[in-house]
Amino acid sequence: MTEPAVELWVDDHQEYETGVVHGHLRHARIAIDPRPGDYIVVGDDDAPPVLAEVLKREPDGELLLRLLPGRPDAHPEFQTRRVSTAV
Repeated sequence: MTEPAVELWVDDHQEYETGVVHGHLRHARIAIDPRPGDYIVVGDDDAPPVLAEVLKREPDGELLLRLLPGRPDAHPEFQTRRVSTAV
């Protein structure tokens, strides 16, 4: 089974607090427009992708994300998430 594609690159080693990382829309791999409560697939070059809940979005594009453990498609939120494409 192939893993879902990474939508936003994040450095999962730069945790804000346990399980919470910062990201920025300038690192998006596809055009996305996430809002708090949305779920996006995040990853970096050293780890498999994971699902992340958007906790906060700043006007400058900075995101606060809560990482969910395991494969993205193992979470029910992945199946029912809003596809947050940019306009």
